[in-house]
Amino acid sequence: MNASSLLQARNVCAGYGMCEVLHDLSFAIQPGEMLGLIGPNGAGKTTLLRVMAGDIAPDMGDLLFQAQPLGALSHRARARTIAYVPSEIELLAAMSVREFVALGRTPYLSGWQRMGARDRAAVHEAMNAVDLAGFEDRDMQALSAGEQQRAMIALGLAQEPTLLLLDEPTAHLDVKHAWQIMELVHGLHASDKVTIVLTTHDLNIASEFCTRLFLMDQGRLAAEGAPSDVLDADRLSAVYDYPVRILPDPDTGAPRVLPRRRP
Repeated sequence: MNASSLLQARNVCAGYGMCEVLHDLSFAIQPGEMLGLIGPNGAGKTTLLRVMAGDIAPDMGDLLFQAQPLGALSHRARARTIAYVPSEIELLAAMSVREFVALGRTPYLSGWQRMGARDRAAVHEAMNAVDLAGFEDRDMQALSAGEQQRAMIALGLAQEPTLLLLDEPTAHLDVKHAWQIMELVHGLHASDKVTIVLTTHDLNIASEFCTRLFLMDQGRLAAEGAPSDVLDADRLSAVYDYPVRILPDPDTGAPRVLPRRRP
């Protein structure tokens, strides 16, 4: 394994109880990447993201983070370096946006310890980064779907992670707000050099913003590489079991995926 890689997997198998979802996965993620996990429903994208987060331990194989076994890190140590943002979160109690984002500082506090100046600064910086300045005292439940998504990303940023994992960050958003979220995420990646791994069902978003793609099919990697290499019409048609065609974007040349209506 390459010691310079941020996250490395070798022959990883994982799942839930007796149900194996991921089969014999081997890959390496380099610092500063923006990696997209794509594939049909049930391909194992979210499960792989949770394995990377340390929420699910591999049943077989090796998983290293910064050349150390991920499973050997304490929950607190993982949370200080890896932030996992799910596609949805259930708010069990009313809380302000500031209180919600401040949950990202939990790994740095002990017991009932109050936040210090560094913690408050991290929360402030995270909210500014996602354009939520002025929302501090708003109720989370009163926010729009796009604003809630930004708050969830801010919570992850408040952890000051090395690796940010996003599960379908554009789920339930219209075109405008989905692309605004991705422009925000890409800006964080470009300016702060945070390594980002995200899942998405929008292949054109993956093509536009990700530096590399993993195409997953039934818990295995069907292809990996640059979007221009992975987004092949024949390959996607086979994996998704539906015909598609690829056209270059007239402005950028990036591949655009268009489903083809069956006769």
